[in-house]
Amino acid sequence: MIQFRWLALCIAAIAFMVALPASTQLRLDRSLEKMFPEDAPTRVDFEELEHIFGVSELIVFAYRDSELWSASGEGLQRLERIRKRIETIPGVDSALDLSKLNRMLATLKPASTGILGALSGSEKKGYPLLDREDEIASMLKALFAGQTHSANSDLVAIACILKESDGPDGYRGTIAAMRSVDLESEQSPLLVGQRVMLEEGFDAIEEDGNRLSFYVGFTLVVLLTIGFRSLRWALITIFVVQWSLVVTRALLVLLHWELTMVSSMLASIVTVIAVATSMHWMLAYQKLCRQGKDSESALANSFFSLKGPIAWACVTDAIGFASLTFSNVGPVQDYGWMMAIASLVVLLGIFLCIPGLALVPLLPEPWQSRLFLAPEMQGAKWMEENWFKPGLLAVQRSVCRFPGAVLSFSTAITALAIIGSLKIQVETDFIKNFRSDSSISIAYRAVENELGGAGVWDVVVPLPKPSREEHVQMIRDLEKELRSIAIETNQGTLGLTSVMSLIDADDIVSRNPWLRTVGFEGRLIGMKPAMGSFFDSLLAESSDQIGSKQRFVRIMLRAREQTDATGKEKLIQSVKSIVDSYDFKSQVQPFVSGYYVLLAELVRSVVADQWVCFAVASLGIWIAVSIAMRSIVLATLALIPNAIPSLCILGWFGWTGTPVNLGAAMIAAVSMGLSVDSSIHYLTRFKRERLNGASFEAALMAAQSDIGLSVLFSTFALMIGFGALAMSDFLPTVVFGATAALTMVGGMIGNLVLLPAMLHSARSIL
Repeated sequence: MIQFRWLALCIAAIAFMVALPASTQLRLDRSLEKMFPEDAPTRVDFEELEHIFGVSELIVFAYRDSELWSASGEGLQRLERIRKRIETIPGVDSALDLSKLNRMLATLKPASTGILGALSGSEKKGYPLLDREDEIASMLKALFAGQTHSANSDLVAIACILKESDGPDGYRGTIAAMRSVDLESEQSPLLVGQRVMLEEGFDAIEEDGNRLSFYVGFTLVVLLTIGFRSLRWALITIFVVQWSLVVTRALLVLLHWELTMVSSMLASIVTVIAVATSMHWMLAYQKLCRQGKDSESALANSFFSLKGPIAWACVTDAIGFASLTFSNVGPVQDYGWMMAIASLVVLLGIFLCIPGLALVPLLPEPWQSRLFLAPEMQGAKWMEENWFKPGLLAVQRSVCRFPGAVLSFSTAITALAIIGSLKIQVETDFIKNFRSDSSISIAYRAVENELGGAGVWDVVVPLPKPSREEHVQMIRDLEKELRSIAIETNQGTLGLTSVMSLIDADDIVSRNPWLRTVGFEGRLIGMKPAMGSFFDSLLAESSDQIGSKQRFVRIMLRAREQTDATGKEKLIQSVKSIVDSYDFKSQVQPFVSGYYVLLAELVRSVVADQWVCFAVASLGIWIAVSIAMRSIVLATLALIPNAIPSLCILGWFGWTGTPVNLGAAMIAAVSMGLSVDSSIHYLTRFKRERLNGASFEAALMAAQSDIGLSVLFSTFALMIGFGALAMSDFLPTVVFGATAALTMVGGMIGNLVLLPAMLHSARSIL
């Protein structure tokens, strides 16, 4: 590799240029249902819901108006103007508000001409919805409380249905336009809905990936330039990161893969792997330069001693990520394959790029030395010799003096961690993925507290056409049972805050004797023009595979989003149990679906799979290290100090009662692959010293002082890199960054404290 470094660098440059156009075509799939396998019941039901009623998203557009119920109608007039502005936005299919209900009431309410007047659409002037003596108006306001307005505050809501958009910005552009709607006041609209949460989350994830790459790059320049006096190696690492990202993205495009909520942190992990691996090579190279070797010899010798550990480190990274393919969540599987490929691409990038870039003359002398770009820069020798090495050797001597105490303490900590990990709770409240002071959290709290709950989901029920009274009555009975659900939880009694369908609206308007004579189907005909296309989201026809048509009614459910996982799961199961108990004598039985169900199932599935993935990662890494070290004992010793930090993190979540979100659910398997790299370097150096005739103590001291230094600096760089994620507005990213940084620190402590203690205890069999 050193002899043909210019050829390798040319190959890398050509690959970069070829891959660059394709890499820009990698897209982010923002659909939530694809987080599940194609045959998963949750996904099947959701796709059936979309097939029947069309691909649509319900968004609550809310604002405050103290004059909403003004007798002059000023509040309703303003509401109608705002709703019409929303309906002109591309991507908004329909909207339902109190002004439409007022229009529907005026249209359906018979005039002096009787039934013919009602069906002809003649409207009574004024605002019948504001008539406090009108029984039907009062019942309509009560029915739609929580949907179009708050019964106890001045919060006004417009229920908006978004249609699937083919535009370049998709839902994101529609939501952005809705945020800019003129409210004729200084306030900003409150937008709530699962699609809003997902778009906010995806935007934050994309921003986080870019932020981490930039932040780590900047940190590297500062750390390597000032701390190690080598701007050249900082630039080398940045180049390897960018080369690996471009090539990996191009490969994913060729494989027709898309990024998801999970795999969108591709850039972050590639940066982490490249930084850690390059740091080990740089420190070994600088040490040889200090010993008097010329640049080319130092690079060749350091490559010879590290080619095995570097290769196996990337392989174990790939194994750790590949273990995620045993998850039942589709994008987690894709993420595992993507990152396994990325780990191997990083390995290729290191071997192709570093030999040439480390020796290429960037500037004439003496400018290279002045700017820390000279190949033979020797690093901060004073910092290593006076600060770090004495401390590392002191730690090694202490743990080898009392290995039993170290092992006993580690065993106790591990036992507590395992017990705690069995107490893990799942965070299914998706709004808690955002900071409490973010705009979406503020909006959700308002809807949750004033509109009765932000969790929106549906029951889909077949409704024959024409419908007989027994069919309609069965739906009434179903809704009555759903409203009666009361589940006792630690947070109190839990139930549905709203159950509503067109059947309820029909029951109200049919109280008018004139409209009662029209019949159910006739009243539906009258409601449809008044409600506009929103009507189609509540009642729709769909064709099955043989072409026969079936009509369905949608029962809209609303529940508290801020509910613990146990309560939410019990509520969903109660609703499903009640729905399944009804037989509508139809080919398609009623079913429950919606984002509320999807989000509750998503994190639970990922957390449930973490132990399988962790076990597979541990087994795969153990086999790989056994092959690399040619020793089952050394492989076992390498695994233990890197497994304990992951278990401790999970145990901490369990003991503190902190719910696990999506960011923490995969950390165990991922961190195993990342932190075991240091063990491979440590044990390789120890084994090489022993083969060269060094005593056990001398070999251990060499590994502790030299490799320990690399472990310290690479862990420090990774901590800073992952720490950048703490600035995210998306809390799973914050949690992932924090837990990853903590496991890296735990792995460092394990490799510098526990590993030498275990080696000392097992010296008789080594």
